[in-house]
Amino acid sequence: MRHPIDLEALGTLFDHRVAPAAALLHIGLTPPLVEQRCRPGGPWQRLLPGILLLSRAGPSRTQLVHAALMYAGEGAMLTAFDALCLHGMKSAIPLLGPIHVLAPRRSRAMGYGALRLEHTDRLPKPVVRRGFHTAPLERAAIDAVRRTKSIPDTKAILEEVSHFVGVQALRMELALAPTRGTALARKLLGESPARQLERAVLERRTPPSLTPARVPAAVG
Repeated sequence: MRHPIDLEALGTLFDHRVAPAAALLHIGLTPPLVEQRCRPGGPWQRLLPGILLLSRAGPSRTQLVHAALMYAGEGAMLTAFDALCLHGMKSAIPLLGPIHVLAPRRSRAMGYGALRLEHTDRLPKPVVRRGFHTAPLERAAIDAVRRTKSIPDTKAILEEVSHFVGVQALRMELALAPTRGTALARKLLGESPARQLERAVLERRTPPSLTPARVPAAVG
């Protein structure tokens, strides 16, 4: 017997075809039916606990991001590389790794699969980028460099972001960040005599005709 709800069209009711299982049960679907459609080879798939993709196609990065924020719950926001990309930064590494989400300390959600969930008492005020709650640019940048050991990538991120928020904003954010994974960023943003990052930014901003005779070396 045909189900009174058009199951094939159901995905169009949810943004990016990502739906909480609870919402499907609320509109009248039964747990056995949801389970049946999420079996291997079925038309739906589970992305995270309680979060489904109403499509048999492999999930896009956007769908994974939407699922991660939905799973993390109220107050959660993207940070690190996905956030940098949403902010329009070109220096962000191609998005193949985990999705980094900040969540309130009270959240009961846990990291799962490709989701890196960081519970924190220091949640910034989010900004909305392409419909997603996203950490401010300076927070996203510092969270990104905490997760990479690549010297060129760290330099590229800090240098690009500093053009938009200023070096001092990055320094302030770094001062509040955990020390783990930030040694290189602290060196580049420190008040060293060379002041590598500031001078590299100044060099890029200065018109060629006004470039001083002795140009400081680039970052690093």
